[in-house]
Amino acid sequence: MQENERLKTVSEEERFTIYDAWERFGVTKHWGTIAATRRLIEMCNIASGQYVLDIGCGTGYTACLLAKDFQVDVVAADIRSKVLEEAKKRITKGNVGNKVGMIMADAHNLPFQSNTFDAVIAESVLAFCDKTKVASEVCRVLKPDGVFGNNEGTYLKPPPAELSSFLLKWVDFQLLQEDEWRAVYMGAGFEVASSTVYPFDYINQFLGELRVDGVRRRLSAWLKAFFDPSVRRTIFTATDRDTRRELRQFLSHVGYGLYVSRKVR
Repeated sequence: MQENERLKTVSEEERFTIYDAWERFGVTKHWGTIAATRRLIEMCNIASGQYVLDIGCGTGYTACLLAKDFQVDVVAADIRSKVLEEAKKRITKGNVGNKVGMIMADAHNLPFQSNTFDAVIAESVLAFCDKTKVASEVCRVLKPDGVFGNNEGTYLKPPPAELSSFLLKWVDFQLLQEDEWRAVYMGAGFEVASSTVYPFDYINQFLGELRVDGVRRRLSAWLKAFFDPSVRRTIFTATDRDTRRELRQFLSHVGYGLYVSRKVR
């Protein structure tokens, strides 16, 4: 059986995606890690006393950072129970439970009244979603002139069709170019105040993830992944020549963008 044919025999339930890294192993994964998070918050001019929603909060790093270093009240929202359990541990350890609340929520249908938040932060979220729907929901829950700060994977140049298909198949997300992301925000009712695209720095990404999750948690996650049958099955089916070519294309085509938008309607 050819490798590409073997891939077709792997069901959706058996295939490992990036979601599984968060759900099963309790680790944080977003573009640019700590440095990008701080840049994004500062670009949004988030200030003490504001009310902020962190969509797709993962293990809670950004929510805790907002509470401790920027002195804001935060709602940390995620659709997955496992990562919320990890976020709760981080919130408790950081002694910020009085400033950070948690809720299980779907970004496509946020359980908040309109005009609730001063700012919304999202990191590596919209690429996995119906982008227009989520951006519209963010706009709805923001107060007038509220700010949306978003960190999303961004194509540095027009991608080959096979790369887009590969990402959708293997990691279950769809990236856009900078002008396409800007169009999503403007179509949802935002004015794009700024957007900056960065090349992906793999060494700093690795070191930043170690700082966020800690060496022990990362080592534990790697060991669990190594012995997880679905991870091993996915890696085995991803070793064909075409997949290796697409991975090389990923390295040369993909970076991340920091986008700051203001609600205008």
